[in-house]
Amino acid sequence: MTTQGGDAVNRPDGTGGRPLTSEASAEELRAQFQAQGRPGLAEQRRRDVRQARGVYAGLAGLVAVVCLVLIVVRLGQGDALGVWVATYAMGVALGGWSFVLARMGHTRWAMMVTCIAAALAGVGDSPAFH
Repeated sequence: MTTQGGDAVNRPDGTGGRPLTSEASAEELRAQFQAQGRPGLAEQRRRDVRQARGVYAGLAGLVAVVCLVLIVVRLGQGDALGVWVATYAMGVALGGWSFVLARMGHTRWAMMVTCIAAALAGVGDSPAFH
């Protein structure tokens, strides 16, 4: 490796940019490989995964609460029971399930189930059910 000025870059393994010889032992190669890694990379990955779980769980909880609030508001306005209650109730159930999935670490499934719950809430709020 060289820099713009043509000077060799110093590697952390002390080779100073020289190519490795075929006589390098397995221990030397292992030490060089381990020197490449960033310290704290695994910790950063765990923090990102924990944050994603929290975001998906929060989004799923929000969808479930919105569906519950919509049921209460529409029943409070005097709307007759109908299919819209079932769609909102399915939205609540799927939102709760998505929350559980997110907390367990199944974030892809949690996002898919949350989208279905939000879609059901949208269908329940359509003018056809008023």
